[in-house]
Amino acid sequence: MKQVLYLSLLLLLLVSGCGVLPVAAPATVTATTAPSNTPEPTVTPLPTDTPTPMPTSTPNQTATVQAAGTEISSSILKELEQLLGDTDIPYQDGYLAWQQEDPLEVKLSGPDGKYVDLNGDLSASNFILKSEITWEASGIIVCGVMFRSEPNLEKGKQYQFMYLRLSGLPAWEIDVFEFGRFKNSPSKTQYSDAIDQGSGATNEVVLVAQDEQFNVYINGARQGRYFDYSKQRQDGFFAFTGFQDSGKGSCSYENSWIWMLK
Repeated sequence: MKQVLYLSLLLLLLVSGCGVLPVAAPATVTATTAPSNTPEPTVTPLPTDTPTPMPTSTPNQTATVQAAGTEISSSILKELEQLLGDTDIPYQDGYLAWQQEDPLEVKLSGPDGKYVDLNGDLSASNFILKSEITWEASGIIVCGVMFRSEPNLEKGKQYQFMYLRLSGLPAWEIDVFEFGRFKNSPSKTQYSDAIDQGSGATNEVVLVAQDEQFNVYINGARQGRYFDYSKQRQDGFFAFTGFQDSGKGSCSYENSWIWMLK
């Protein structure tokens, strides 16, 4: 016990001789940064719903033309049904080859003969042709249609259907011409009270050409069936034609079409 006491005193003296007793350094305090206010996240606005416009339909020109053609063909078929429904003419299997868009006029100052080409590219053998023909004249005048013509319409061999506005005797006929001159007539001259011969009158003709036979309808009245067994022309081109011996006159053509037969 005494030894322990001596040792404690000795240690105290040694420390006093070296100076002040060391003081433990205070522990370093780490400053804690006060939490800063964290900004609220910015709200990104959702995109506004903009209605998408419906696509505009682009007109289909081809379909429009086809629909118009179908409508016209249906109308012509109704006409043919009324006119030819009780005949053996196979119009149901045909198709529209040409339709007149604008009126055509052959002006005459006699003695005079002229023609107007219908369609330079259109050639046919078996067909149905319809036209409304108006004649204006104080005297004799001839209005008609060239068909199955050779390419040279002026001099080529061809058939002609003709209305004859004679004095008091309206008539029609189918003739064959070659080199611009009359050759023969498969039908001969046919007088008909179905023809209105008054100046300014309009007469509708429907001509059916089938191989060697021809059917003629004037103002809806059947004129008969005529044959050309020699088959002088079996194919060719079309034109409207007129002739006047004296004075002035004209032949006008409207609402015309050509329906091909198979």
